[in-house]
Amino acid sequence: MEKKELEMKRFFNEISEENQELLLTYGLEVRVKSGTYLFYEGDSPEYVYLVRSGKVRLSKMTADGKEFSIHLKQKDELVGEVGLFNEMAISVTAEVLEDATLVRFDRKTLETIFRKNGEVAVAFMKWFARHTQSTQAKFRDLILCGKTGAFYSTLIRFGNSYGDKTKNGIRISVQLTNQDIANYIGTTRESVNRMLNDLKKDEVVSVDNGYITIHNLQFLKDYLHCGDCPVEICTI
Repeated sequence: MEKKELEMKRFFNEISEENQELLLTYGLEVRVKSGTYLFYEGDSPEYVYLVRSGKVRLSKMTADGKEFSIHLKQKDELVGEVGLFNEMAISVTAEVLEDATLVRFDRKTLETIFRKNGEVAVAFMKWFARHTQSTQAKFRDLILCGKTGAFYSTLIRFGNSYGDKTKNGIRISVQLTNQDIANYIGTTRESVNRMLNDLKKDEVVSVDNGYITIHNLQFLKDYLHCGDCPVEICTI
């Protein structure tokens, strides 16, 4: 089956090869096992991580003690918070979902890099702005469009972040259970099952062993009245 990975800008790819090498030289490479927590919501921030391989999930706890997934970070993306620079508590929990290779930076190291290299500093600013806008857009979809809109938005975001273009549509390369999806939209597994079955009946999506293929992306976008926001904002 012919497939093509969707193009999306990621932090590490936005800087020159020379500055990529600079970052890797200043950072400390660490290998982390699946199931490891990098930090917890409410902790004091210590590090920012560059993902070189593996996946890291960011989540929050709701008032009733349920876990709410927000982002799933992958290769060439950053994990961490701007609170590292203003001593604010961390607002999310970061869990490694696949064995990962990360490059770790502390505040003093990053400040040294920023003083010496404007391109890297600007890339960090763009990353933080995109990360903030993406999070705000995700909650906007949940609040304004309800559970169905949040579900459709989550499918689009997974398609943008982890989608492969095939002759049949956009195949999401991450295996997702109904409970996984429910955690991203703050609902129950049963609700996701009903909404997913409706989309399958209408041939908007199909599911093969946990891998979702989006056949009619426009259907999902029309429901959400999607504008022309950059793909980097509409990510998971």
